[in-house]
Amino acid sequence: MKRIGLDTGIYIASVKKKGEKFHDDIKKILKKISFKQYTFISSALILIEIPGGLCASTSMPIQKIYETEKALEENFKMKIFSFDPYIIKAKELMFEFRELKRKFNIESADFHHLATVIQENCPIFLTIDEHHLLKDEFKLKMGKYIDILNPTDFLRTLNNP
Repeated sequence: MKRIGLDTGIYIASVKKKGEKFHDDIKKILKKISFKQYTFISSALILIEIPGGLCASTSMPIQKIYETEKALEENFKMKIFSFDPYIIKAKELMFEFRELKRKFNIESADFHHLATVIQENCPIFLTIDEHHLLKDEFKLKMGKYIDILNPTDFLRTLNNP
């Protein structure tokens, strides 16, 4: 079973309007993969970030946000890991990459997402965060722990194994 780490933005982009950046590729990934071969791993932070992101980026009624959150859990068959066990690793990553954290203004929550999926032995972390996590310099340095990909690049790896 291959374990793939997912950032909150992946979930949110999957429910945004068709044609928005990465939306179509995320839908293609969900159609292409077999959940018998892949497990999607996320930090418990998504439990507050998904509704927060939907509040900020859509005009969905509150009840629809709850329904969407539930549908995302089912569609992605997400495996959510609790917060506390990954705090130490998140701090270690922040200290190790403090210059990049400062340079790219990377949120501490992003390091918790990364710590969770690294400790859960995910070889890949999918994100749409082009302002921080998908910066070439950050991806290169974080590459000693995990490959950080956007949905388009991950889809290419699925198409060309």
